[in-house]
Amino acid sequence: MTISASLFLEKDYRLRTGDFDRYRRLHPTAVLDLFQDIGGLQAEMMGIGYDAMAAQDVFWAVVRTAYQVEHTPAEHEVVKVSTWPHSPSRYSFQRDYALRSTDGSLLVRGTSEWVLMDMNTRSLTSVLDYYHGSLDFIDERMFAKKLRKIRDFTEEGSGLSITPRYSDVDQNGHVNNARYASFVLDALDPSAAGSIASFQIDFRHEVIEGTPLVVFTQVEGKDIQAKGLDSNGEIKFACKITAQA
Repeated sequence: MTISASLFLEKDYRLRTGDFDRYRRLHPTAVLDLFQDIGGLQAEMMGIGYDAMAAQDVFWAVVRTAYQVEHTPAEHEVVKVSTWPHSPSRYSFQRDYALRSTDGSLLVRGTSEWVLMDMNTRSLTSVLDYYHGSLDFIDERMFAKKLRKIRDFTEEGSGLSITPRYSDVDQNGHVNNARYASFVLDALDPSAAGSIASFQIDFRHEVIEGTPLVVFTQVEGKDIQAKGLDSNGEIKFACKITAQA
């Protein structure tokens, strides 16, 4: 089968100093930012980028994203980032990612699930009503199993209070997906988190500028969980991290 050129994209990125934390560990915000950047570029190639969707009063929103670190890249290293979508269901597109070194070695594998939302009602709308492009999708998947919803946990203590501001918000008018990773790490003791082996974040409900959140965490050995609650106790996002041994 011949794969449509619009259904795969690979691009070189040079990792910056700001992509790493004070312990020189790759920051999850940087990984999520790379994912959304190349995903947005590739969506434009498919004819379903931000401007094309905005013209129809809809926009893409990520439901969940996960990645697994195979090898940690170095500061200022040039990495090859690639992405490709999978055949859409009625309400979502799944998209995979790979970060590789220039010699082709796999550094990070990732996956995500995206939905279309109506700009006015902020409700889900059918993906199949808007995508009419190539159906020659790539079968290769970075993870054998579909992502599962992160389980809840009982919060303890007072948590960390965070109020998203102007710099946290993107062109869709809500907190950008990459910013949530910073909220989680701010609520954790970085030495307790250690280097990340795997990371998943579920976005349950939109968060807009000025919405007070309280981020709670739970650490059990290498397994770390976090969630952000609004003032009504509604879970806005949930996160699961596995630290390296």
